[in-house]
Amino acid sequence: MRLPRLLIPAVVFTLALGVAAFTLLSDDEVPLIDTSEVQDDTTLDSTLDATPGTTPGTEPEASTSAADADRPSPARMDPIRVSDPAMGIGDIDAPLVMVTFESFGCLWCGNFHRLTMPGIYDKYVDAGLLRIEARMMPYEERALPGALVGTAAGMQTRYWELAEVLYPFISGDGEPPTGRDLSAAELGDYRQRQSEAGLLAEVQRYADEIDLDYEQFLTDYRSVEARQRVSNDTDIGYAIGFTGTPSIVVNGVPLGGWVSFESFDEFLTSVLEASTGATSDG
Repeated sequence: MRLPRLLIPAVVFTLALGVAAFTLLSDDEVPLIDTSEVQDDTTLDSTLDATPGTTPGTEPEASTSAADADRPSPARMDPIRVSDPAMGIGDIDAPLVMVTFESFGCLWCGNFHRLTMPGIYDKYVDAGLLRIEARMMPYEERALPGALVGTAAGMQTRYWELAEVLYPFISGDGEPPTGRDLSAAELGDYRQRQSEAGLLAEVQRYADEIDLDYEQFLTDYRSVEARQRVSNDTDIGYAIGFTGTPSIVVNGVPLGGWVSFESFDEFLTSVLEASTGATSDG
């Protein structure tokens, strides 16, 4: 599959710009994504509605406040929300809606899930404050197998179960290599983990444990539908200006690059307060 290329990206977020994103939330003007170029994923399966939580053929409710046009809100996420419920986790009506662009072929996505997300699940998802929906976006051709693995697992409603074991696998152990390049040995190990053979072997290893039908998984992994889903997710990511992973949008506010739990906690708290005036303390 040829990955689309955004020739003049509207937004190219790095780790540094991700940090700036939540710093700006204390100012009068909040950075919000532009979804005018987004084509949702309703054409992939006519039985799925573009906005989770609605029934096919119904329109999402209109915003009840004119102020919503100038601040973050769950409604801002409607054009990019994921129609397949298997790719979501958390209360569908949570005050924070987060769409991630990621894949099992991405080292920094692995670090984000391994080191940052456990605390986020405890503080936000389990408390009913955060809904997470995942889109599979390979940041390079070598990451395509990881995106297809995620999609195929989702087709058996096992994406989140697989995420618990496969993201730590792709990230490797230890602290993330912030501020430095991978050594030759580290890069070689990463490329092996990122490869189709490396990923499929790890999926097979855990298939029974997470109740995944491995033969059906392989059929789905190699299917046209899986590639179409990955292509659609990637198109949506590029349409809003993302060119790498992990990339995240929460209530319309973008954040790119790996961040620690402490920084991401601060970001989510800021978005929640800007959206509703509520706090996540407790």
